[in-house]
Amino acid sequence: MSENFQAPRGTRDFLPEEMIKREFVINKLKKIFESYGFSPIETPAFENFELLAAKGGGGEAIKDQIYYFRDKNDRELGLRFDLTVPLARIVVANNPQLSKPFKRYCIGRVWRYEEIRKDRFREFWQCDVDTVGSMSMEADTEIISIAVDSLQSLDFKKFSVKLNNRKILTGLIDLINVSQEKKFDIFRAIDKLDKFGRDTVKKELEQIGLTDEQIKKLLKLITLEGNSKDAIKKGEESLRNIKIGMEGLKELNEIVNFSKAYGFDDKIIIDFSLARGLDYYTGPIFEIIDTSGKNIGSLAGGGRYDNLIEILGGRSTPATGISLGIERIIEVMNEEKMLKISKTKVKVYIANVNEEVKKEVIKLASKLRENGIFCQTDLMNRNLKKQLEYADALEIPFVVIIGPEELKKNKVKLKDMVLNKEMEVKTEDLVRKIKG
Repeated sequence: MSENFQAPRGTRDFLPEEMIKREFVINKLKKIFESYGFSPIETPAFENFELLAAKGGGGEAIKDQIYYFRDKNDRELGLRFDLTVPLARIVVANNPQLSKPFKRYCIGRVWRYEEIRKDRFREFWQCDVDTVGSMSMEADTEIISIAVDSLQSLDFKKFSVKLNNRKILTGLIDLINVSQEKKFDIFRAIDKLDKFGRDTVKKELEQIGLTDEQIKKLLKLITLEGNSKDAIKKGEESLRNIKIGMEGLKELNEIVNFSKAYGFDDKIIIDFSLARGLDYYTGPIFEIIDTSGKNIGSLAGGGRYDNLIEILGGRSTPATGISLGIERIIEVMNEEKMLKISKTKVKVYIANVNEEVKKEVIKLASKLRENGIFCQTDLMNRNLKKQLEYADALEIPFVVIIGPEELKKNKVKLKDMVLNKEMEVKTEDLVRKIKG
């Protein structure tokens, strides 16, 4: 087949069966978000390139991944690479009108031009939840709680919440006496510790220009272990003379304490190597990882970004948020057979015995739809056997059969396709029978 008829490289088509699963997951998530008082928003697929490429937005790490183009008036534009930068633009543009805290969620497509892998595409869906306007660590804890509740609502059981703070990482860099100009490069290097191991991180830190002594000291600090209380205590012992580091530890301690009230304190792991890739994080950062032993990896991640709105031209405005890895979540649920969902949302197929009863079939279909029952009728002039085969292929649970004899008696045949049982039902009782 000609490439013209293939989906562009790095993108996918989703046929009905897959879209029904995706909508099921998305609707579950929306229900959790809205239960916490978050409201939906949507933003354009493309933004001004200058905004997307700003240091506070994506930073150098993401700049090369932006889908860049010029429109017919030679304006420089780019497809959005995440849902956070557009949110910051909205707050900048409409700050006086927005009541604080501004609590929003957004579920939509984003684009990044990067290497294609089994679980990574150039067009994919993101699912973000953000709170703008609150300095309290309770806002960060609530965001994490939303992600925990969301995963549990989808029947994920084995996962942990990794916590760190960019202020702690900045404090560690101060402690080993490294220039702040190298900060983000160091963050990106140590963030690879879990995935690629000490040797890879050590090599990258050497390339950044750290000495053996600095690398040894940094690796010792970021691999401090213990429960939340012990890890924070060890961090305080190391950073007791570093103000910004102590601020970060204080904030982590507040989140841990709030998490007890929210009921997920048993899931928290303090991980001083967690850095998160984007440059705009300023405080607590968090990542939810699968712990089932199936090598699934990260399910969600986010953090506090108090400077982003100001960097992009607005007032100084605190903000925190998390992105759920909706693509990975759906992929895992498919692989683990966690999505036992029908191929169609249609509940009833109305089959006609012959052409004489077609108008009555249409009338009955309208009545069922008026009563909230999704139904379908034959549009292919198939015989009854073929109609039943079609309904069975789509896993439609009920078939209503109408023929001249049934019409005379003001009855229909109702066939349960799951139990393979058939009964005669009065037409006026059909809605009640199906709903029952």
